[in-house]
Amino acid sequence: MAPPKPLRIAVVLWWVVALLLLLETGLAWSDPAVQGRLLLVNTVVGVVMAAIYLALGALVFRRRGWARFVLTAFAAVHAVLMVVSGAGFGIPVLLLVLGLAGTVLMWAQQSSDFLTGER
Repeated sequence: MAPPKPLRIAVVLWWVVALLLLLETGLAWSDPAVQGRLLLVNTVVGVVMAAIYLALGALVFRRRGWARFVLTAFAAVHAVLMVVSGAGFGIPVLLLVLGLAGTVLMWAQQSSDFLTGER
C-alpha cells in the first residue's frame, strides 16, 4: 500500500527542512562574523540535524511509527532552541513554518491510519 498524500507531503517538507538547514549552514561560511570554532560547531550541528531529518523522514515513509514520535520530539526541541536563541527571520522562520506543517500532516488521520495499520 502506498503512503497517503498527507504523509508524502510531510516527508517532502522534512526533507526540505533538511536542505534548508544545509543551505543555512553553507551561508554561514560566507558570513565574516561567524569564524573559527563557532563556524565549525555550526557546520557540524547543521549537517547532523539535516541528516537526522532526512533519516527520520525516510523511516516515517517506510511505516516506522516510532520514527514519527522521534521526529516530532526532535522538531519540537529544534523549534524551542531556535526561538530561545533568537534565530531571527528568513530561513529560521521558514524552518518553523515547514516543520509545523510537516508535523500536522504527519499526524493527520490518513497518515496515522497508514502508520498504525496492518502491514
